[in-house]
This record gives sequence, structure tokens and C-alpha cells, in this order.
Amino acid sequence: MAQFLLITTLLSVAGIIATGILGFTASPGHIATHIFCALATVIAGLFSQSMTMFFFIGTGKEIKDAAKNDAEVVQRTKAFKIKVFPTAMYAMAALMVTFIMGGGVASGKTPHWLHITLFAASAAMYGRAYWVQLQAMLENASLMEKYLRDN
Repeated sequence: MAQFLLITTLLSVAGIIATGILGFTASPGHIATHIFCALATVIAGLFSQSMTMFFFIGTGKEIKDAAKNDAEVVQRTKAFKIKVFPTAMYAMAALMVTFIMGGGVASGKTPHWLHITLFAASAAMYGRAYWVQLQAMLENASLMEKYLRDN
């Protein structure tokens, strides 16, 4: 499951980059391709981050139960959430704001530079989220191996 979630986050980063390229290269008659790619990327991106958060909630509970609420284990599972949840939330927020501001650009109400800046922020935040989640999932996997091996 962890590998699937990391792959969906990488696909989200790829989608953000592809959508940006489509936006820069689209002629006015082909902007719909950029919009549809953006919509698919937003759906995949929101899915990847929200499911990653649920993954850490679920595995954290299982690990804590298997470790009989050992204080050190509880602290380590909380540490995952403290690292992962803010990066996931900021990445999702940036992606949603970028998509919404794209609608403003299409209607002429939002400047292009703002949408481009938000695009760069979204790509950077999803890249950061991937890195943070990768590190947390590696440590989480070691706890799962230790406490859930026999279950």
C-alpha cells in the first residue's frame, strides 16, 4: 500500500508538470486539454495525499495496539503524523488554489503570473510531500515489520 501511495504522489507531480507544459504551450483553441489535464491531476493529487494521511492513521493505530501502547512507539507514530500531515495539507491546498486561480485566468479575472507562481508552488510542495512521505513510510515500515510481522 505504501508503494502505491508513493507512486500516486509521483504521478501527481508528473501531472502537475505535464499540466504546466500544456498550459505554456496551448493555443487559445486548445486550452481545454490543459483544463482537463489539470482536473485529472487535481483529483489524483487530492486522492494521493488524503489516502496517505489515512494510511498513517490506520497503520499508526495498528502498530500502537500491537505494541500495547508502548510510549516510545506511540511517540514515533505521532512523529510520522507531525511530519506528513502538514506537508500533505499544504500540498493539497496549493493544488486546489492553483486550479481555482486557473479558472480566474481563463475568465480574465486573475493575472497569469499568479497562476504560474502557484503552479511552481504546487510542484514544489508535492515534491516536498513525496520526500517527507518516503522517509516516514520507510520508518513506518520498520515499525510494522517489528510489531505486525506475526499478525
